Amino acid sequence: MTTGPENLSEIFSKPTAGSVPNRGAGLGSLVPGRQRGRDGQPGPQPGATGAGPQPPAAPTREADSAKDVPAPSGADAPAEAPPGGQDAGGTPAESARIPAVEAEAEVEDEDDENEAEAQLARSKQRTTLYVSPSLHRRFEKYVRAKRGRTNTSVVLEAIAAKRSETRKILKDSRVTVAAGNDLFPEDPRAVRYLGAGPVQIQIAPTMAQLRVLENLTTEYGFEARATWIAPVLNDFLPGRKERLPD
Repeated sequence: MTTGPENLSEIFSKPTAGSVPNRGAGLGSLVPGRQRGRDGQPGPQPGATGAGPQPPAAPTREADSAKDVPAPSGADAPAEAPPGGQDAGGTPAESARIPAVEAEAEVEDEDDENEAEAQLARSKQRTTLYVSPSLHRRFEKYVRAKRGRTNTSVVLEAIAAKRSETRKILKDSRVTVAAGNDLFPEDPRAVRYLGAGPVQIQIAPTMAQLRVLENLTTEYGFEARATWIAPVLNDFLPGRKERLPD
């Protein structure tokens, strides 16, 4: 079926004063796929029914702005509610747990201090004694006479064995090499004790044992441990003891 020629005179005609030409009139048949209704209005377009897929909606300005806003973090982030809907103070059980944790920390600190003191007590402190050559020979012989003896164990054994006699031993072992008088006191450098000399004996007591030796040194009125330990060894060790000259 063919249609008659379209009247295009209205499109290209010269407009008159007070009129506006309708340049779209008569072109409806030239647009492909476009149908006209009975009343001359445009008919429904293909795919306009609900059967076909709908095009996605264009994003709005508010949605784009929401994507650009970063998520709050750190101090700006909203505070999280405590677990179980509890307030910041917690339940009485949680509050009671705090003193228990503090008490446990105090116990651990006390244990650490005790362990440190124990390690310090077990640590060895080397110290040197000075004895005469004859006393040194007696000392070495006594150490080798029994298995398990050491320089330290023999010195501590002698001090403990002579504890009640030490003051008398020191008094009887005092040797004055310079004559004194009633007006001037004696020169401490001119006083020596039996068993003292230039030969070294190395001992290694623990820190706890060394504290006892220091206390005894102060108790007997000496500045050096070797001064009073030498005469005690001289009196304790078997063999020929050193004696004051007649």
